[in-house]
Amino acid sequence: MPESTQPVSYTRFAPRAYVISSDEEAVAIAHEIALVLRPGAAERDRSGVVPPEIVDTFSNSGLWGITVPRRWGGAEVSAATLAEVIAIISAADPSLGQIPQNHYCLLEDIRLQGSDEQRAFFFNLALQGHRFANALSETGGKTVLDIRTRLEARAEGLYINGRKGYCTGSLYAHWIGILALDADDNAQLAFVLATAPG
Repeated sequence: MPESTQPVSYTRFAPRAYVISSDEEAVAIAHEIALVLRPGAAERDRSGVVPPEIVDTFSNSGLWGITVPRRWGGAEVSAATLAEVIAIISAADPSLGQIPQNHYCLLEDIRLQGSDEQRAFFFNLALQGHRFANALSETGGKTVLDIRTRLEARAEGLYINGRKGYCTGSLYAHWIGILALDADDNAQLAFVLATAPG
């Protein structure tokens, strides 16, 4: 089956998220947002089109920042609360419930492996309402570990050279976390603005 790509356009508006401060508030806001998301969910699922304002309403609610640690200004909700929030949203619109999956995983990667400078930068963005998606998997490899994308250091900066597949949420993201191998074949997760050329 031949590979084909089509240019996709999605307007990313400047985020302006509310900052949630507790588990209880996160659940309450999830119920409020579910009421907004439920109408039109079946039609969005049939058409495959999610209007920008729907995704913006979801992320500007503050729900995309609820896992940010308290030290960095977030609510640091429990895993049980995160699961409850996603269940509430998914009951209203299953497609929208799936979009932030990789966002939360990337925030956890930053929490566990990032430097304090990286945590401050990316957690602040998440609290503002910026959305993250990943570009980890590649098509055509023998296993999930078969990564061919390269992170190359050049005089003018870092470049990523490769092709990714299965990038859930990337259409709506402000930032994409891209898995690539550096010159020493070490896996690196590079965050790139979704509007960057390439």
